[in-house]
This record gives sequence, C-alpha cells and structure tokens, in this order.
Amino acid sequence: MGSLSLTVPGSNGFHAPGPNAGTPDEAAQILALLMPAAAFMGTALTIRDLVGERAIFQREQAVGLSTTAYLLAKSAVFCAFAILQSAIVTAIVVAGKGAPTRGANLFGHSTIGATVELFATVAATCVASAILGLAISSLVRSSEQIMPLFVVTVMAQLVLCGGMVPVTGRLGLNQLSWAMPARWGYAAASSTVDLRHLVPDSLLSQDRFWQHAPKTWLLDMAMLAALSLLYGGFVRWKIRLRR
Repeated sequence: MGSLSLTVPGSNGFHAPGPNAGTPDEAAQILALLMPAAAFMGTALTIRDLVGERAIFQREQAVGLSTTAYLLAKSAVFCAFAILQSAIVTAIVVAGKGAPTRGANLFGHSTIGATVELFATVAATCVASAILGLAISSLVRSSEQIMPLFVVTVMAQLVLCGGMVPVTGRLGLNQLSWAMPARWGYAAASSTVDLRHLVPDSLLSQDRFWQHAPKTWLLDMAMLAALSLLYGGFVRWKIRLRR
C-alpha cells in the first residue's frame, strides 16, 4: 500500500516545491494516498473477524467467557499488526519520497523526529480504522454482507479525508468527515509535514486542523483516540451477553 504514494509525480516529496515545480501539490497528493491506505489496511484487517467466529464466541460467552477480555485481547493483537503494517508503509514512503523537512511538532526539529511523528500518525489512523472494522463486523449477520459495507467505508474514508475533496467549511460534509479516522489522520499528517507551508494556498484548503503546531497535532491525535474508544464501546455493547 505504501508504494501507491510513490506514484505521485515529482521529486520534491515533503520539501517546499520550487517556482517551476511540475507538481506543486505533491506533498498533499502523497498524504491523500497514504492516509486512506492506512485506513484501508486497518479496516481490512478486522472487518471479517467477529462475524466469522460469532457462533463459537457466543457458545463460549454463554459458559463464562468475559466479553471485555475477549474484545481487549482481539484489539491488542490487531493493533500490533496495524502498527507493524504502518511502520512498513511509512518506511516505504520515506524511502521513496524523503522524510518530512519541517520538523516534528513534538519530537524535535530533526527529520528523524518528523518521520517518527508521521509514523505515529499513520499507526493511529490504522488502529482507529481497525476498531472501525470490528464495529462493522459486529453489525453484519453474514460474511456476504461484509464486502458492500467495506467498499462504502473505504470510499467514504477516501472522499472525506480532506485530501482529495475539500471538506473544510462545507456544512454537513465537514461534520460527517469527523467520524472518519482518515479525516483526522490526514489532518495530523498535514500538521506534521506542515502542508500549509509546502503547498500554495490556491491549491489547498486552509483547514485549521492542519496547522503546524503541537496543540493542533495533539488535537488531531486525540480525535483518533476518541474515535477508537467510541468504536470500541459500540463493539462491546453490540457483542454483550444477552439473557
């Protein structure tokens, strides 16, 4: 998935483009592929899990299996895989397009710190999307219902992340995007690479969640954490023991 970002034309990567750059919004295009890819990986990791073993789980739940322990164990395993995948994807992007050059918000002003922060953003997006996948899996009644919902979810993340279709200031669309991990992942990554500095104003929405500032990045990451807790709470409620 990380190689998709390498298809973006240009050689500036996360550097400020020159006056004659052929792709002045190269950094924005990279993130517009990277963050939905992270969301795709996370959702694909978990979306078939709960529905596939529902009958087994319900039998074990009836004889004393803790629902909370079951969900936490699954979440821990899937989060570990999501973080590993995120590390690989981030490494591919940085190797192909270069590290962020504007310094990190919290991890110092070096390119290493900015790379670590970008990885943290990708990982948080992937983890939140994995929990979203569990929520979808808890909703469906059969495996045949998964693919349509998966396609809709992935397309929604792609459209509402804010990188391909502007959502800033658009009533209804902006508020709807807040429920999508890719929206906050894209915002946090934009804050890390300082997208508003790298891309001309005429080609970029002036989103306040993209500011290159520690408090902005922390807000974006807090929203990813909040979405993860919200999705996880929904899953816990959905798979509770019914008497």
